[in-house]
Amino acid sequence: MDEATRLREIERLGVLDTPPEPVFDAIVAAARAATGMPIGLVSIVAEQRQWFKSSIGLGDVSETPRSISFCTYAIEQDALLEIPDARQDPRFAHNPLVTAGPRVRHYAGIPLATAHGARIGTLCLLDTLPGVLSPSQRELMVHLGRVTTQVLEQRSALLRQIDQAQALHRDLKRSEDFLERTNTAAKVGGWELELATREVRWTRETKQIHGVRSSYQPTFESALSFYRPDSRSIIQAAVQRCTEQGTPWEVQLPMTTADGRSIWTRVVGTRQQVEGLPRLVGAIQDITEERAVVDALEASEVRYRRLFHYSLGLICTHTLDGTVTSVNPAAVQSLGYPESEMVGRSLCDLMPPEKREAFKAYLRRIEANHTDAGVIELLAADGTRRYWAYNNVLDTETHPPFVLGHAQDVTALRLQEERLRELSLKDPLTQCHNRRYLHRLDDVASQSWACLVFDLDHFKQVNDTLGHRRGDTVLVEFADFLRAPLQANEAAVRLGGDEFLVALIEPAAGRLAALEAWYAGNAARAPTAFSMGAAVNVPGEPVADTIHKADSRLYRTRARVRREMRPQGSAD
Repeated sequence: MDEATRLREIERLGVLDTPPEPVFDAIVAAARAATGMPIGLVSIVAEQRQWFKSSIGLGDVSETPRSISFCTYAIEQDALLEIPDARQDPRFAHNPLVTAGPRVRHYAGIPLATAHGARIGTLCLLDTLPGVLSPSQRELMVHLGRVTTQVLEQRSALLRQIDQAQALHRDLKRSEDFLERTNTAAKVGGWELELATREVRWTRETKQIHGVRSSYQPTFESALSFYRPDSRSIIQAAVQRCTEQGTPWEVQLPMTTADGRSIWTRVVGTRQQVEGLPRLVGAIQDITEERAVVDALEASEVRYRRLFHYSLGLICTHTLDGTVTSVNPAAVQSLGYPESEMVGRSLCDLMPPEKREAFKAYLRRIEANHTDAGVIELLAADGTRRYWAYNNVLDTETHPPFVLGHAQDVTALRLQEERLRELSLKDPLTQCHNRRYLHRLDDVASQSWACLVFDLDHFKQVNDTLGHRRGDTVLVEFADFLRAPLQANEAAVRLGGDEFLVALIEPAAGRLAALEAWYAGNAARAPTAFSMGAAVNVPGEPVADTIHKADSRLYRTRARVRREMRPQGSAD
């Protein structure tokens, strides 16, 4: 697909330079959690720049020039583009994003292809360390890329629905104003019927409506002849009631003019005493255009209601105090309440108690800004929590104003994200944190922290003599041993194999020494002998350097213990 068509697809989606949205941040967070890479982006590659719809881990940077963009290369192919070490790739070795700035090493980007096949950007991950994704991680990136594209398309469709709904509302309002102006400016013809003589008189405008010459002299029978037989009986009955009982009347009837035009008329009449004699007086108006407008409005209303009823998006309206005034079937199905139990009820009643203050803040924002977007948490009829990613607008053209809400149910995506995060941070055997936990230590670089590293002595012999099953049991029991004395802000981490780490975030004075003493004093309770070393992080010191210090102390301690245990006079 050529570049011009690709740029038109970006314009069609209407995503460029829009505010952040939780659903895209959730996708990026899921990708980061599953791979352990610290920087995640949803990137849109525009004509001269690369702009980020979602950016996690890159600070306040919202775009970069396209000329230095990794994603420019990613959108040139169908499959995931992975660069294990950008310093070794001639395309990127001198790129300022590699040599300076975030110092990118590892890059993985899956192109985002629209429904029309245009690759408009990427879901991509970056790391400052070299690396390679596993097959399962690559497969997940492909899946999340498809999800991102689907969300972009659904978002575009939802925005079009909002625009259509707003356009329909504006059309209704304009039509109402048009009718009022038409009624004011319309020429209305008058008529009179002398009850004693049955003489009929028409004004000039009435004769113009009927399509007759100004010299035409009507009679009651000739006036009726312009209408169909069924309409004539309606007028005759209204005239009789008005004559006998004085009942005013108004009817709208079709008629055919003398010059062959089919029109609609509004005819009104009442009985009056004129110069002591009873007389019927009234007016007639050509309402053909008005009838056409009414028919069009009814058709528009039908189309609007169909859009409201059949939309797959979650649509509802509510007042500025949060009271629901309408809700479409998709929203009813999402929450499982009957429509009758939702309309007239405050949305606050459908929320967990701890979320209600946030909802009040939302109402204040939308009243002030006339628009708001985010994720709202609701309780379904079965007690489960539902998450709606919403984009709502305040309609101020009505009185009182109301909020038109459009949302998507992102519950499944939210639960999947939480599950992926949990799986990605846990060692499946010992249920300790895995190495990805070390990125969290980077995030608390401004806080004090310390660590203890552990190495199981002669663990290889356990596997070799007793088998890996027994080795796995020893690892699980040792993990339980490590967790036994831990408090809040302390975590056990399996670094790999038989290597473990205990991290202490902002430990109290003396806590590291106390914990080290506990492990030494309770070593007999451990499933196997071990060595350990401790270190305190120095502000600004990389995590790897702090762990290396602890490792060095572990090895020194182990060497000293082994020297002390060696029989005197034995050879090295």
